[in-house]
Amino acid sequence: MPGIGGCIDCTHIKIQNPGGPDSEAFRNRKGYFSLNVQVVCGPSMEFFDVVIRWPGSYHDSFIFSGSYANQYFADPTHNVILLGDGGYACKPYLFTPLRNPITPAEQKYNKSHIRTRNIIERAFGLWKRKFPCLRRGLANAPNTIVNIILSCALLYNLSRQFNQNNTDSDDQEDHLEEEEHHEMIKEIDNNVLGHIARRAFIIRHFS
Repeated sequence: MPGIGGCIDCTHIKIQNPGGPDSEAFRNRKGYFSLNVQVVCGPSMEFFDVVIRWPGSYHDSFIFSGSYANQYFADPTHNVILLGDGGYACKPYLFTPLRNPITPAEQKYNKSHIRTRNIIERAFGLWKRKFPCLRRGLANAPNTIVNIILSCALLYNLSRQFNQNNTDSDDQEDHLEEEEHHEMIKEIDNNVLGHIARRAFIIRHFS
């Protein structure tokens, strides 16, 4: 898709019960304790931005709203667009799939969106395959867990840069488990300007 600056999504990293009065905030919708890690991914599956601070119960859209990525892509001088799934609100700088594509142009847009955004699912699968501790879970102190995840992200980017052991990046089995059945954001919560921008994008590129 033209003009795309990255794809965004979150992935859960399993942790042990951190204890304390706020421990239940770390229990995600699947019932285990985790950190919900936000990643913005580039076309070569490299990580542009990583946010490692929010408990597993926090929604992807909430994490994005307070992140640097939101500020960066909201700046019109950068003139690039993020792709996100239905767990995000549609914005002028963050395009989501259409809920009910009807016209051929809308169907083409959705198919293109899915193909393009799939790269971040593949990246998550490859990242966790390279660093199995992210898949098994971490039982360290909270600050240590954050440092481990960040270190794994930095090492992953180095492996992408030097193209080390990346031939398995198309393995479908690993990244499919990362797909979440996000609750669709209600239309009233979406940015009206986002729908206008997405509609103009579809007319310009898919009609």
